[in-house]
Formats: sequence, C-alpha cells, structure tokens
Amino acid sequence: MKCDLCGVNEAKYKYYEVDSDKVREIDICEECAREKGVDVKNRDDVIVGKNKVCPACGLTFGEYKDSRKLGCIDCYKIFSDQIKIFLKDTQLDIIHKGKEPVRNTKVLFFKKEILEMKKRLEDYVESEKFEEAVKLRDKIEERKEELKTIRGKND
Repeated sequence: MKCDLCGVNEAKYKYYEVDSDKVREIDICEECAREKGVDVKNRDDVIVGKNKVCPACGLTFGEYKDSRKLGCIDCYKIFSDQIKIFLKDTQLDIIHKGKEPVRNTKVLFFKKEILEMKKRLEDYVESEKFEEAVKLRDKIEERKEELKTIRGKND
C-alpha cells in the first residue's frame, strides 16, 4: 500500500489527524512519519494501527476494530489511545453521560397514571362509550396540567 501523503513510498504506519469533530486515519511511509514528528527509531513504541498486539491475549487492534470486542482487561490499556480515536470517529463522544434520573416520584406517578388513562380512553372509544371517553379525556388534560406545574417547581 502506498503512502497517502507522498504517494511514492510504501506505507508502514497509521497516522491519525484529529480535528475538532473528525478523526482521519492516514497510511504513511517512514519519511512522511518523520516529517510529521513521529519517532520511528523504535518501531515497537509507535502505534502501528492493525499491527499492534495485546501481549496478554494476542488480540490485534485490527481484530478489535472488526469484531468490536476486546479479548481481555489488558486490551483496554494496550489499545486505549486507538480506542479513543476509533470511538471519537464512530460515536458522538468518548464519555458516556447516561440519562438524568427523574428525581420526583410524583412525576413518575403522574406519567404512569396518564398512560393508563390513555389506554382506557382508547377502550372507551373502541366500545363507543363516548360520554365516559369525554370525561376521561378531560381528566387526562387536568393531569397533564398538574404534571407541568410539578415539573416547573423542580426546574
């Protein structure tokens, strides 16, 4: 494979260029690597893309990239820099932030109650019990308004 930068020499290394929102993987030769400031004296110390191997389980980064499964706990340490780059390229962020928990149980109760009432409303409409359906619809709207006021107090 030829070097992506000069197009002349044989590519020996993977080089990653990181912008604010993108990561670009470039195959480069030894000469272009030196120009980019990569220390090529000790090749084992350089991240060599798919050729880097976990000493504990023998998994290569290329195998991880294909399967998206690490072989052992040491893989996290060995491939940490590459995994960060890979995740940044494939996902929104490398830090999982999770969902914010609902702090007020009253909110949960009201949401659950509204869902149950909506199901009953559908049953009333289906069985053509329109008077009950209208009353239940109004009750649902009242609960929604109460829910808005509860949420407003918590914000």
